[in-house]
Amino acid sequence: MKTKQDLTKNYDENKIEILELKNHFNKIVPKDFIIRIRYNSSDNIDFFVYQPMENLDELELLFQQWDLDIDQYVPQNPRSDYDKKYHGITNSFIDVKEKLNWTNQTFIDLYNKLENVNCMGISNGDPTEIEYGFKGMGVFSYLIFDENLNSDLQEKYSDDCSQMFYKENIVLDYGSGATGSFCIPEFKRKKTE
Repeated sequence: MKTKQDLTKNYDENKIEILELKNHFNKIVPKDFIIRIRYNSSDNIDFFVYQPMENLDELELLFQQWDLDIDQYVPQNPRSDYDKKYHGITNSFIDVKEKLNWTNQTFIDLYNKLENVNCMGISNGDPTEIEYGFKGMGVFSYLIFDENLNSDLQEKYSDDCSQMFYKENIVLDYGSGATGSFCIPEFKRKKTE
């Protein structure tokens, strides 16, 4: 089980590679798309892709699949209107890879880059979220902003609960998962009297 100390130590030891991973991922994701990927193993992922709608202010779920085997995925057919609305417009992994201009090698390379920094998942954007590891049902992550955070943003992202400003453009994050407390004591700041 991971701890806050593990999270900060890993960042400090792998800072350059973590920032390179962030930049690499944001370059390979097409403009206006949002992608979330978590590796369960080198060839098994949880994969979510949102694409821009005609109105660029909104996104729609293009593809969503838990426990996807990148080498042997077979979509379930037929799909209901409910499935298309809540599980993605398509269930074709091949179509999604074509739309993203990705190949299976893209997934292998990304897995290797994440493994190199002891991490398991990534989502693009500002901030980019890089998932470090599990603590119970929840996940520790790094939120990596494009710019260093000013004092107001440092305070905003230090909620004594699930987020804590770490340094420069890095916020430590804890997503509690399906059950359990949303807050973790490790992110509670010590009060000075």
